Formats: sequence, structure tokens, C-alpha cells
Amino acid sequence: MYDILTAIQSITLLAAVLGCIPHGIWIIYSMVKKRWRRVIIQTAIPVGWLLGLWAVSAICAPIIRAQYLAELYDAEVTLGLPIFAYRSDRSFNGDGYSIAIYDLPDAIRHRFESADERLLSDFPKRPSYRKHWNWEHWREAPFDPKFHEHLQFALSSYDATRVPGLSGQFDSIRNAVARKGTYYAFFYNTPSSYIGDIDFFIIDLEEGRLYTINNNT
Repeated sequence: MYDILTAIQSITLLAAVLGCIPHGIWIIYSMVKKRWRRVIIQTAIPVGWLLGLWAVSAICAPIIRAQYLAELYDAEVTLGLPIFAYRSDRSFNGDGYSIAIYDLPDAIRHRFESADERLLSDFPKRPSYRKHWNWEHWREAPFDPKFHEHLQFALSSYDATRVPGLSGQFDSIRNAVARKGTYYAFFYNTPSSYIGDIDFFIIDLEEGRLYTINNNT
């Protein structure tokens, strides 16, 4: 569904870019000729299309979100408001840093307390917009040292010393992944010989926390 919605939005953007000038000229021509009924129709068509797209997006967004979470945690999940969140300003190409921390939902707790081969082998499922990224399925801590660089990159916000509480959350994550009862997984992109992008997920059963991190450089 995400791919379908993205395709519709892309087609709309392309049509707007290619068609706005000739359509605008057409409307001006109709106005000059005082063909007001035609002007109304010409104006209503793009407005109606945009309203329709907005309605489709509004309907699809919660469905896409629910599917995304289910494919991350192998459970039907609704996340409430985060108990801690930080999002840096994003550059034009999307570079930036974000972290959100939630009280661990019961559905995720129950699923990971009975973690099985299906969960550890098939999840999280990589979303289509991450199809060119690598990924690691859910693993139980203690953290595997071979992924040290991935964790360091996930916890490498330039604002760690300036945002109240952020460095303390990083310490909590490091403590969590050092003990059993914590699970972690991540998607990552290596544009050359270094890690350039990561989505990192941590489930701390002991403290009842869910961490989600995105870092793009």
C-alpha cells in the first residue's frame, strides 16, 4: 500500500510540474474570454484532485503505519505518545537525527517474552523504501561486538551534550544492550566504506522501554 500511495503522489507531483503552466494559461485565456463557467470547471478539477489525494492519504496513513509496526515487531501494535523524543532539523536531502522512546506496549512485550525462530529469523521485515539497505534481524543482547560501529553510529548525535536528557538516554541504551532481556535490530546503509544511514530499534524488557532511532548523514 505504501508503494501505491507513493506512486499516486509521484504522478500528482509530475502532473503538477508539467501541467501547471499550460493549465494556468488555459484558465487565463478562459477568463479573458469571460467564459466563467469554464473557469470554474478548470479550477475545480485540480482542486478536486488534490482534495481526493488528501483524503486517500488520510485514510491510508494509519493503515500503512499499522502494517509497518506489525512488520517490525510481529505484533499488532499502537504506539502512544513517546515519553522522550528528539528530532534535529533535517537538511534538504533528509540528513539529520531523531530518537523516540516509548513505554513498552503489552503486545510487543508478550511477543518478545516468547521470542521464537520466526521472530528472530523473519523480523523486522525491511520496508520497500529501505530495499537498497542492509538489515539485521532481531537478536537478544548482550550486544554482539561485531556491530559496535553500528551502535556507535546510532548513538552519535551532535546534539547529545546540548539537548537535556539525550546523553542520559544514550547511557540507558548502552546499559540495556549489555544484558539479556534486551532485543535489538537495525536497517543500515553503507554508501561507501562507512555507515551513512541507520534505523535502530531496541526493546528493553527489564525496564519496559522501546527505543527507535534514525540517523542519516
